[in-house]
Amino acid sequence: MQEMIQPLNRDRLSVLVAVLLLGSVLFRFIELPEQTWKLELLGSPLDIQVNSAWLLTALMVGLVCTGTNLILHDHPYLEEAAGRPIYISWILPGLMAGLAAYLLTQLTAWPLWIGGLLITGVSISLVITAEYTAISPQDASYPTARLSLNMLAYLLAFSLFSLIYRTRSRSLVTATLMLVTAILLSLDLLSVADTQFRRVSLFAGIVGLIIGQSTWALNYWQISAWTSGLFLLLIFYTVTNVAHQYLLERLSPSVLAEFAVVAIVVLVLVLVNTQ
Repeated sequence: MQEMIQPLNRDRLSVLVAVLLLGSVLFRFIELPEQTWKLELLGSPLDIQVNSAWLLTALMVGLVCTGTNLILHDHPYLEEAAGRPIYISWILPGLMAGLAAYLLTQLTAWPLWIGGLLITGVSISLVITAEYTAISPQDASYPTARLSLNMLAYLLAFSLFSLIYRTRSRSLVTATLMLVTAILLSLDLLSVADTQFRRVSLFAGIVGLIIGQSTWALNYWQISAWTSGLFLLLIFYTVTNVAHQYLLERLSPSVLAEFAVVAIVVLVLVLVNTQ
């Protein structure tokens, strides 16, 4: 039976958002020196550059994950959701905060930057609120919150896949980043299945490996970041949903045929647009 759950602590959420926005404002005016580390991997050199953008991204991700953890621990039914570790609920707010922080550093015009800052604050507030609501399936707003989080996961997948591919870095770098991103997002999507988390982790790892290997192949194909993001999103969506249906013990030939038809239709549309 569905019921209304005590709403989250708005004061804590407000403090978290205020700290995040303040950090973004400070990094707007502070220029930190860029550091470069030269490594030798697989017989070839690799340069790793750390600048203000990456430091702000790491700071935002850490603050959001910590703040989300504190806010979610106020949920009265948190212990009943022990089958889904609480750190899984950090994934979407953390990735969104990191993506928003990086994009803010790319905005030079003040009106755009201020607008982006406001959108970041509102978006993170909504995501954390949805995560709080989605802890308990008994909550009357659970279906809406879970659907919104699923849609956000796929939107983040497309955005991050496209952004990583756009760097045109070595496959060792891009494929690894894609693998980690896919594992994190698939953990969030698959963990809602009522099964052991060890099985969820195994399938999330498989999804990540498939995305990582697909990235190696796409790097030999001269396509745009937008097209590569769609390709990888299509693979991610299909594999994740097949794994989800399997974990729910609902996988059947008809379900596989449905996913195959959707994948083929989208693939044809993408290929037509690339011509």
